Amino acid sequence: MDRAKAYNQTETYWKQYQTFFSEEMKINEHNAPSEEWMVWNHVHVHLDRMAVPHAALKIILIHGAGGNGRMLAPYARMLQNYGYEVVSPDLPPYGLSYADSIKALDYQLWINIINELINRELEKDGKPVILLGTSIGGMLAYHAAVQSKRVKGLIATTFVDTSDVKVRDQLAPNKLISRAGKMIMDKFSYLLDSFPISIKHVSRMNLITNNDALTKLIMNDKQAAGVQIPLRLLRTFLNRKPILKPEEFDCCPVLLVHPQVDPKTPFSYSKSFYDKIKGKKECVILEGAGHFPIEQPGLEQMGAAVLSFLKTIEEGLAKNGGRCV
Repeated sequence: MDRAKAYNQTETYWKQYQTFFSEEMKINEHNAPSEEWMVWNHVHVHLDRMAVPHAALKIILIHGAGGNGRMLAPYARMLQNYGYEVVSPDLPPYGLSYADSIKALDYQLWINIINELINRELEKDGKPVILLGTSIGGMLAYHAAVQSKRVKGLIATTFVDTSDVKVRDQLAPNKLISRAGKMIMDKFSYLLDSFPISIKHVSRMNLITNNDALTKLIMNDKQAAGVQIPLRLLRTFLNRKPILKPEEFDCCPVLLVHPQVDPKTPFSYSKSFYDKIKGKKECVILEGAGHFPIEQPGLEQMGAAVLSFLKTIEEGLAKNGGRCV
């Protein structure tokens, strides 16, 4: 395990992101998350933790294809200020996390990592777990919730269901990559799976924010959008179909907090999946906010919606003895 790397000591690129957040959300050396490692199945997963010892709920904050756990720390601080504990994993090869073998990296591994983290956190202190996924992390949170069956709430900024060809077309820079590229990856997976590729070349990463300076910063971050991933991870992500259809999903409440001005994944793509969800659900559109929501009033609306959602879950769990509300 490469314990020499730590966001709070050696890997400090994340500090450049803080200028884009309000004082209440900014991270510095005095309020930075504590750092831990979860070693499981030959994978070394870096965790950021915003601890709240007496929190009623614990949120696992899941990044997307252009991020990492530390990039989301300002949002974790917002949740911590509300009184909730937050754990933010880096999904390998993003951030500081890594696998002993590149051959192990695929989308199912990501789902398994989230589920292992859910189990360990529940065993640690029994605090009910909520999943909050940003960008493609929203759909990852859905898959993890289905597999786990132990989470009490699901929050997402988008639902990107890559089993839909229209969604794949939207995510890719062009249809040549989304269709011909996928066909080649599928047909020659035995040759191409271990081939590394920049995520910037196979996605519309230039649309990750609506702020040019922030977008450039993210795209140049070698632990975020500047990372290279094996084609196996991309291929298995694009081929993933929900094990449980949204029409059958009712194990926990769902909150979609979708940015209004999101050219990367417009609301219509998330709406088609969200509308099918069977169980209790709520959708809030974040006014003026981009894919990576930093703009007002959307950011404030996101905080209010998430807080209300979490309070409702707290009350429901108290009334129903820990069962889903």
